[in-house]
Amino acid sequence: MGAVVGGVGTAFGPTLYERFRRKADEHEAAQEAVELLPLMQGPAQLLYPLRGVIPFEGRKRELEELTAWCLDESAGAVRLVTGPGGVGKTRLAWELGRSLKDKGWGYFYVGDDQEADAISRLQTAGLSRILVVVDYAETRIGLSSLLVEVAADKDRQVRVLLLARSTGEWWRHLSAGSVRVRQLVADAGADGIVLSESVTAEKSDLELIWEAVPWFAAALKVEPPANIKMELTPGRKRILDLHAMALVIVLRSQQENNESISIKTEHVLEELLGHERRFWLQSAKARGFLHSPTGLTASAIEQVIAAGTLLGARDKEQALEVIARIKGVPATAAIAEWLRELYPPDDDQEWLGRIRPDRLAELHVTRELANSPELRATCLTKLDRRQARRALITLARAAAELDDAQQVFQELLPEVADDVGTIEAPRETLIAIHDAIPHPSLGLAEDQVLLIKRILDSISAEVEAEEQAHWLLALGVHLKELGKFVSAIQVEREGVAIYRQLVDVDPDRHRSNLAWSLFKLSMTLGELGQHADALSAIEESVSIYRKLADTRPDRYRSNLADAVSRLNMTLGELGQHADALSAIEESVSIYRKLADTRPDRYRSDLADALSDFSYRLAQLRRHADALSAIEEAVTIYQELASTHPDLYRFSLARALFNLGAALGDMGRYIDAFPKAEEAVAIYREIADAYPDRYRPDLASVLSSFSAIIGELGWHADALPKAEEAVAIYREIADAYPDRYRPYLARSLSNLSYRLSWIGRHDDALSVTRETVTIYRQLADAHPDRYQPNLADALSNLGAALSELDQHADALSVSEEAVTIYRELAAASPDRYARYLANSLFNLSIGFSQMDRHADALSATKQAVAIYRELASASPDRYLPNFANSLCRLGHQLSYLGLHAEALAAEQEAVAIYREPANIYPERYCPDLAHSLSHLGPRLALLGQLPEALIAAQETVDIYRKLAGAYPERYRSDLDKSLHDLADILLQLGRESDAASAVSEALLILDKDEGSHT
Repeated sequence: MGAVVGGVGTAFGPTLYERFRRKADEHEAAQEAVELLPLMQGPAQLLYPLRGVIPFEGRKRELEELTAWCLDESAGAVRLVTGPGGVGKTRLAWELGRSLKDKGWGYFYVGDDQEADAISRLQTAGLSRILVVVDYAETRIGLSSLLVEVAADKDRQVRVLLLARSTGEWWRHLSAGSVRVRQLVADAGADGIVLSESVTAEKSDLELIWEAVPWFAAALKVEPPANIKMELTPGRKRILDLHAMALVIVLRSQQENNESISIKTEHVLEELLGHERRFWLQSAKARGFLHSPTGLTASAIEQVIAAGTLLGARDKEQALEVIARIKGVPATAAIAEWLRELYPPDDDQEWLGRIRPDRLAELHVTRELANSPELRATCLTKLDRRQARRALITLARAAAELDDAQQVFQELLPEVADDVGTIEAPRETLIAIHDAIPHPSLGLAEDQVLLIKRILDSISAEVEAEEQAHWLLALGVHLKELGKFVSAIQVEREGVAIYRQLVDVDPDRHRSNLAWSLFKLSMTLGELGQHADALSAIEESVSIYRKLADTRPDRYRSNLADAVSRLNMTLGELGQHADALSAIEESVSIYRKLADTRPDRYRSDLADALSDFSYRLAQLRRHADALSAIEEAVTIYQELASTHPDLYRFSLARALFNLGAALGDMGRYIDAFPKAEEAVAIYREIADAYPDRYRPDLASVLSSFSAIIGELGWHADALPKAEEAVAIYREIADAYPDRYRPYLARSLSNLSYRLSWIGRHDDALSVTRETVTIYRQLADAHPDRYQPNLADALSNLGAALSELDQHADALSVSEEAVTIYRELAAASPDRYARYLANSLFNLSIGFSQMDRHADALSATKQAVAIYRELASASPDRYLPNFANSLCRLGHQLSYLGLHAEALAAEQEAVAIYREPANIYPERYCPDLAHSLSHLGPRLALLGQLPEALIAAQETVDIYRKLAGAYPERYRSDLDKSLHDLADILLQLGRESDAASAVSEALLILDKDEGSHT
């Protein structure tokens, strides 16, 4: 490495190699005085890629590709390599530089904050061909400036290799930079080279560990252990983990002297950190920091190193300030110098370095901060902007893999939140802060809006239109988080308009951006109920992505899948369910093919698409198919969550709850309950850890969970869940009314239903009135979005008033609900006809309660006519609704003494229910039993006693089975059906059989009322 870097000269300060050599000299001079480890630094430093302890392994294709890129004079100047921490990005770059040395190339590793002047400093080196490596490119605020200099350098062949954990906002931001930078990024490709966790397919993980052991033993000047037992979990491991395992094996062999060593990969970084801690303590002891009257404790030493790694220091004075943050540690020059010696800085912009490798640094910092509230209080407050940025980046990276880090990260955010929107900093810094904040974040959404507005203010629309469009759409995202959908639509339309203009100039470059912006706009329009406009936007997006996927399938098929999935949702909202099903089927098909070739990348997307597919099938009452789809999604997420719980536990919880809902749709509430309960437990755990992000999700599933519990007849148990959901939403809606008042209203509606079931009708009425008040205010502001919700709430209010015999008021609000739905159905019959039918159904009940039976019959006939037409077009979806309306029609006809017509309606209802009850007995047998319960008495009334007996006996048989499975839900129905059967038996002169039926009913009464029997 020295030879490679040496070609650059001394213009950039001492190299890493020179620092290692200097430290060796210092230790040699002190060797006679103290006894230290046989290492200049902690053992973990042997894993640092630039040390090159282990020969380079694998990555042959990637190395050849990068070498060819460097040597090709016509190639673009920039390449991107991405992959999670520990897969070998830095080592690949260093090996590339080493291989180019013999060809006369120089190699320059850009230190943090050196991007802006790196190229100008290189001009003094006298080299014509240079490889420039920028690690952690996603965090470099001066990266755009570096690329501008590269684009302007026409005298030399400069290649810039960017290393990052992933693409994202930072990469999209670069692609929206100046014309020169945009071209460099475009030449680099959309995703660059993505490194998988496996460095080679030719050797197993065990072989890679075995090969590394002798090299680490040689570096430590010890004999390699002879017998090793290793436990590897399924799946390929990152090369850093494998080398860490080999290093830990060698270190442990020197301590235990046993014949065999056993270690698990999931514990290896923890154990390596333990060896590193021992090194710190030995080094501190050699300096005299321990075991004196004013000596440091081991805990204090570990906290000092964590603070230095987290915050760094630009000079010695700031290092002393960092040390002073640790309780019980004197801020002396000796400790500061020792800390710098342990971890020297990588460049001359920093005075303190950090633990290497970075994943070890992130682990140590996270552990120390998580275990000490006092340390968090001192290290996450009173930070200058450089320290805040460094801490944000460190903890943000750690949060991707460590649960504790996310919580610590959340504690840091308030320290910087007050300044986020007003901080004076270059645009690159503002963007870095924006990208470091987790999304979505309730507490920081307003700050994000202010931050993006500052970024937009720094952009010249005439020169940087693409970047302006990008940030307008990002602004729309955060405005929606605040519930400001109208404002979001305005800025998103502006972004779409800019992209349209750019497409006119350069269609190949900007069509994908236009498709993406239309996708986002469609989502926002849908949120406000503007589904026709949303459909237009998403159809255009799908059309663009379809053309792009035809020419570049590897790049755009996943975008097409996302777009058609969104199309499915919009079509469903418009009542076009057949077309919606076709769209989501296409999305599933695309993701299934992608997941077959890239399972690590696309299996989660497949699971999401299957979940949407399940929902659409359920909407069409294809319950068996819906269940199959969601079960496959759950299986995928269970596998993903078993290896990456932090990434996929939330998705698993969501899929589990959807599985419970699918089982509930089939009437299998006993099976649904444990799935939903497991999902709620996961949601609660995640929401407790990250309340700012996940409490709304917890409230949503609690509300739905209460409905599942209610279907089991456990109404007293369902109520607390509904009340908790309302309490959460009430608290959040107080802070963010624009965003969460609709959710509060929805949860209140569910709560009123739960209260009614346990007989608390006064409370239910009060809650329903509040629901109507909220929806009326929302509908005044956004009629397209909330008029349907208002109508539904009015229908519920009518039912609540009826329960308290306030029939005149109930009829009034039911009529208002019908009026709203008539207007909606006239404009969008596919979407609202079924809602009009349901509101007419409820209105007929109100008329009946006021003894206006002719009006009730008219309303019911209108509902039946609508459902008959809907069922004719979509029988799977609407036949059950049609059958239910026929039952109601029979009831109304009987009031008017039209028993023959009532019988015909009820017989038609029973005939309709028989088929779905045979296919989905748990879902539709209750409906069949309900329709039969009317049919038996009706036949008896008309003198058809043998037929009446058959219907009544079938009703009892069904309710017996249902009450056996769900006693609290169906015992009362069984009791009534037994009395109806007894009446018919008495009319047939079968007194003993009638007495037997009544005796069975009395046993049910005894169970229900106990001593009051």
